[in-house]
Amino acid sequence: MNMRISIMDFLRITKKKLVVTIAFPFAAILILLFGFVCDEVLGLSPGIITNAIYSFANYLYHFIFLPLTFVDIDLSPSIIFKIALILTFIWWYFLSCLSIFLLEKG
Repeated sequence: MNMRISIMDFLRITKKKLVVTIAFPFAAILILLFGFVCDEVLGLSPGIITNAIYSFANYLYHFIFLPLTFVDIDLSPSIIFKIALILTFIWWYFLSCLSIFLLEKG
């Protein structure tokens, strides 16, 4: 069995990778919705476990939107913000390639 993979095979555009790429912004929205439901609807009191869940959700949200976390929307020029948006889509595609690679090899 040949375990080598080329970069072109890793980055090849497939339907599965595009679906996973589109799923990342929805996952970020669900993470924010989960935090809102836990805080406002369920009324979870601020405890150690609740703070750990919120911190994990916040880190995961910022990981999904990693290129945008480095841009200050108010102070940066519009071209830098547009570049960050394009890099965010590229980041999502790279994450989908990596996750599908790990699922197929695992």
